[in-house]
Amino acid sequence: MKHELIFYATPAGSLKETCDRYFDLLKTPTVAQTYPPHCTLTGFFHRDSFDVAAVLDDVAAVVSSESGSMTVPDGAVAIEALRVTDEWIGLEVTSAFLADVTAQFVSRHVTPLGADVLRPKSWLHLSLAYGVEDLSDAAELADRLFVPVPDGGW
Repeated sequence: MKHELIFYATPAGSLKETCDRYFDLLKTPTVAQTYPPHCTLTGFFHRDSFDVAAVLDDVAAVVSSESGSMTVPDGAVAIEALRVTDEWIGLEVTSAFLADVTAQFVSRHVTPLGADVLRPKSWLHLSLAYGVEDLSDAAELADRLFVPVPDGGW
């Protein structure tokens, strides 16, 4: 059996609270609400059931925690801007720290023969809304809750 996997970072603290409030108050849910608020670090990749444990071991080794999660140091992720277009609303992010963690995971993980290679993302962002025809209400709510852009918290 193949499993679809992805490597991403989830916000914490006030940013997570603001994202949760945004998701709760949004009148018309979008594709973004299918997932918890996150910043994608790799594209989706697929692994057979017997290879999933190796992926989890590699993630745990990279984040240096028995639980397979980590606290991102304060200031290691910068939210550059709230970006609103006709098709997408989200927070643009920069982080040498997240890029380094991703690079460590990609270099540590041995891709099984014939499996998807890991594809690190170069555009770091946290999607708030997309995938519906009219994002005007979502844009208004984002402007109310995310301007000014909340301090980090990853």
